[in-house]
Amino acid sequence: MLFIGFYCNRKYTNNLNGFLTGGRSLGPWIFALTYGSTYLSSSTFIGNTGTAYKAGLAYLMMPLAQVVLLPLGLLLFSHGLRRASVRLQAMTIPEYISKRFKSSAAGGIASIVIIIFMVPYMVGIVKGGALSLAQLFGISYGIAVILVSAVACVYLIFGGYMARCYTDVVQGLMMAFGMMAVLIAGFCIIGGPSAISAGVAASDPALLETPGPMGWSNLFLFSTVYALTPWGLPQLVQTNFTIKDRKTVYVSSILLSIWLGAILWGSMIIGNMGRAYYGNAFINNVDAVFPSMVLEFFPNVIGAIVIVAVIAASMSTIDGVLMTSGSAFGVDIYKKFLKKEATDRQVMNVTNIMMFSIMIVVVIWAFNPPEMISLFSTFAFSVIAATLIVPVFGGTYFKSGTRAGCVSAMLAGCFGTLFWYTVKPGGGFILGMPPFVAGAVLSIIVYVIVNKKSEPLPKEFVEDLFSKEAEEDAYAE
Repeated sequence: MLFIGFYCNRKYTNNLNGFLTGGRSLGPWIFALTYGSTYLSSSTFIGNTGTAYKAGLAYLMMPLAQVVLLPLGLLLFSHGLRRASVRLQAMTIPEYISKRFKSSAAGGIASIVIIIFMVPYMVGIVKGGALSLAQLFGISYGIAVILVSAVACVYLIFGGYMARCYTDVVQGLMMAFGMMAVLIAGFCIIGGPSAISAGVAASDPALLETPGPMGWSNLFLFSTVYALTPWGLPQLVQTNFTIKDRKTVYVSSILLSIWLGAILWGSMIIGNMGRAYYGNAFINNVDAVFPSMVLEFFPNVIGAIVIVAVIAASMSTIDGVLMTSGSAFGVDIYKKFLKKEATDRQVMNVTNIMMFSIMIVVVIWAFNPPEMISLFSTFAFSVIAATLIVPVFGGTYFKSGTRAGCVSAMLAGCFGTLFWYTVKPGGGFILGMPPFVAGAVLSIIVYVIVNKKSEPLPKEFVEDLFSKEAEEDAYAE
């Protein structure tokens, strides 16, 4: 990973556009694995497995929405995002929102929300990789946190966006190998579906029922949030700015669906394998199920490779989240508000300093992390997604957005989601909706109402953004 970072430093980081977008030239394989491995992280191996261990066979239903909706979203939205970002010459989500709605306030809100809530999101990710590394080498958890964080931070600072992409390809392939290896070993050691079901039932018969011990709300919460929030998460939305052409979207959607299915359903099956094999031994420490299975099922060398796949999963998400957070400050706060005449090199330096500073905060917090990774990650990216999803897609596909409508929708999505979590700290339902859905619905309502009551943007600007010329220039050299 460090070697890739140094290689990309020489080839792609000569200017800000290369550092943040790689020249907008991602092909289908690189785009699919960059998107997928940034979307999935150590929480998939550690958190999903632990959740399925605790919740039972009903959670085999959970990946369906993700496997279908994420690739479908690429087909529906990627071209529009590419067109708008090129026309506006935007390299980050806050910059895109700011230019699309001609509002520095909107860009500033987006940057602040990203920086604040990406930190707890990264804490959960670092925890997953560090737990695996600590168990593999028999080192302390604190040392493992520093190692996982430092490597990802260094190669990203040196190599920029393309270092993120190339390392994500390697890490994505490692993730697929690791998940399939444990799945095959589990079937060989524990047995097929009948043996797994029997073992799960022996631990708790309720685990065979739908929705299982965690209830309908949690089952629906996980499936809905994980399927919809990616279209409001800047580290994923920004990758659409960098696709090479339309063909990339079509091919990558197929690749992404296959890759997601293998890893997500694998994690759910493995969680139930763990319950059949260990019984209730890990009921108070579900995040230890996957690493324990690896270390018990495999010889040292093979087990090490599989655990490294979990560490790779951590890094593949850390780099995307970290670059998004750093650029939100460097491009969208420093250059827009603090030093408008800053050169590209100065913006890159400030972005790197911010990425390093954020990682320090994450490392300190990760020394005393939350217990269940999945719930913690869900909270963080629910707030971010509910804040950004309406202005991003409303601005891309509808001409009617206004400055006031954008700012109001962002505030409604952010505080609406936080309110839901305040009333229901575990993220449970209110009025039949999980927090992200509730925040997004409130954001849509506010966006529509305020747009009708506020001053529209200049007609010439809006017509140009949606013009035939903008379509034709979307993939221009």
